[in-house]
Amino acid sequence: MQTAIFLGSLKDSSLQLLDFTNDLQQHYSREALETTDGPGRWNCLQVLEHLNSYYRYYFPIIEQRMASAGAQPLGEYNPGWLGAYLTRSMLPKNEAVGLKMKAFKDHSPARDMNAAAVLAEFSSHQRRLLDTLDRAAGVDMKAIRIPISIARWIKLPLGDLLSFLVAHNERHHFQMEKLLGLGHQPFALELHPSGGTRRVGSQA
Repeated sequence: MQTAIFLGSLKDSSLQLLDFTNDLQQHYSREALETTDGPGRWNCLQVLEHLNSYYRYYFPIIEQRMASAGAQPLGEYNPGWLGAYLTRSMLPKNEAVGLKMKAFKDHSPARDMNAAAVLAEFSSHQRRLLDTLDRAAGVDMKAIRIPISIARWIKLPLGDLLSFLVAHNERHHFQMEKLLGLGHQPFALELHPSGGTRRVGSQA
């Protein structure tokens, strides 16, 4: 697919999540943000801190490798089979989170946190992601490879990693909206892992 379409869909989803985060800061009490749907379950603040942990790992690597790669934009970008699989596995389907898994230790949030600090950090990271998506249009996203945080011997092309990050965000955006009793606008992205066209997205 055209690189502009691929990155544009990731940017649309990321903008929606940034707007949602702004609403959390402006219109929701700390009590609401600390409400869970059961014992041992995460609240909204813990979800955001979980996402912050991914950004803390990935941004330094992404920015260092993009800076050293030089300008070589791609006219088209199609995720590989592994990136497409990881993206699909993260997305919510049929009003439920899809593939369920226990968070790794490095990405497990504490129980008590500073609400303002967590929200401010996430908003900053989300704006940084939007800037990264803009700059990614000017590099070879296939040549830049990023080790994934939970298995660093596995390296994904930058474009695949960005689609996985956005899908992971979408998974937890859906989770937070359910906690707050809100509806969810589905994310959709055309993936061409082996020449075919596959649309992934929430059915919520």
